[in-house]
Amino acid sequence: MIAALWRRLAAVGTDGLSYETRRKVQALNQFTLIAAASLVVYAGILLVVAPELTQVVWLDIAAVVIHLSAYWHVRAGRRLFAVSQFLFVNNVHLAAVSYIAGPEFGFHFYYLAFVPVVFLVSTRKQWFHYPWTVFAVVAFLYFSHLPAGESTDVARAFSLLTILATCFTLALVAFLFDGDARKAEAALSEEHARSERLLLNVLPASICARLKDGDDDIADGLADVSVVFADLVGFTELSQRLDPAELVRLLNDIFSRFDELADRLGVEKIKTIGDAYMAAVGLPEPNPEHAVIATRMGLGMRDAIALFNESGHHELSVRIGINSGPVVAGVIGKKKFSYDLWGDTETRRVAWNPMVWLGGCTSAPRRQNW
Repeated sequence: MIAALWRRLAAVGTDGLSYETRRKVQALNQFTLIAAASLVVYAGILLVVAPELTQVVWLDIAAVVIHLSAYWHVRAGRRLFAVSQFLFVNNVHLAAVSYIAGPEFGFHFYYLAFVPVVFLVSTRKQWFHYPWTVFAVVAFLYFSHLPAGESTDVARAFSLLTILATCFTLALVAFLFDGDARKAEAALSEEHARSERLLLNVLPASICARLKDGDDDIADGLADVSVVFADLVGFTELSQRLDPAELVRLLNDIFSRFDELADRLGVEKIKTIGDAYMAAVGLPEPNPEHAVIATRMGLGMRDAIALFNESGHHELSVRIGINSGPVVAGVIGKKKFSYDLWGDTETRRVAWNPMVWLGGCTSAPRRQNW
């Protein structure tokens, strides 16, 4: 529950942001909580063991209130103001308490932890925040070389506590950064896998590999390819009776069955055109059994339509044609890739002549072409 609350607080004001900005805002939210919690602890301890440092206690409380107001600014979209406020308040507050308490309390050691925080909460466009690191280093050196006052047991205890807290803060910063980095890597890996799946849904795997290798002009002449083309008989009339959602659902169901069949047989789906489905065998890699596999694909499509009719009480039929011969296959497009076919074999397939017709069609069988 604590982890879930922490993630929810860290995500305040990050909706709709770019990844870099979202990461920086999450870091700001996390460091704001760490700073506020640390100051509350210090203020409580000082009230008990060092009541003479009441000024430091009030400064701590004021800094806590200002730090927590950063959530309001971030939620309102004032991210730049929130970052600037966080950096300014941290530096000025730390300088004030170090001056009041003296170097023997060791509060200035927090400047060491503050140096990496500047880069973790500032985007590249907010480079003007980077000089705060110089201020932090100079302030640390200044307070380190101030003549120390009387080193009481309380001062020595606070010095040790501050050094340990500084080390813990640095470790926590590294832990949070590593967590953000791992989250980013997981997100990138997931996006890469999704992109790969989408690309493989559009292009054959070997064609994808060639594109990634920098082959921008992909065009292959293939001597023996079988093209399978099928369209649903009477689908145009059916579309006039169905609402759009039902029409798309029905067509998606049918073509998904065809896709599964193509995967099982090693057939390459080329495209769909309305209620027509086009696939090919023997590309991008040649296959001497292309005609046999194409025939199995056609018969499987016929059987898939029959099963579809049985399961949904439909009365659809499919018209299937196959043509074999040479084609040119290649990739066209720059933004939306398309793997397509050209040539006499593909053109005659579109004209339905000559072809072999399979069961489920409305015309008489024509001659075989392999």
